[in-house]
Amino acid sequence: MRMANRTIYLPDELDEMSRQLGLNLSQLTQKAIKDYVSYHSEQALEVRVAAASARSQVLDLAWPENALQQQRDEAGER
Repeated sequence: MRMANRTIYLPDELDEMSRQLGLNLSQLTQKAIKDYVSYHSEQALEVRVAAASARSQVLDLAWPENALQQQRDEAGER
């Protein structure tokens, strides 16, 4: 799995507390994002669809408009 390198900013007080507690900020942040996504699943789905659409446009992917019908025709379905 690819891991992006992101920068987060903390107020000095939170930074000091996290250091003293020995918190793994990467794991904590990942869990917070996963929890947020699971709680806001509808919004997360919209974001994922938008991201996939953007990637397909960048890659210049085009799906045939009648792909399902073509597959049915090839399979002899009605």
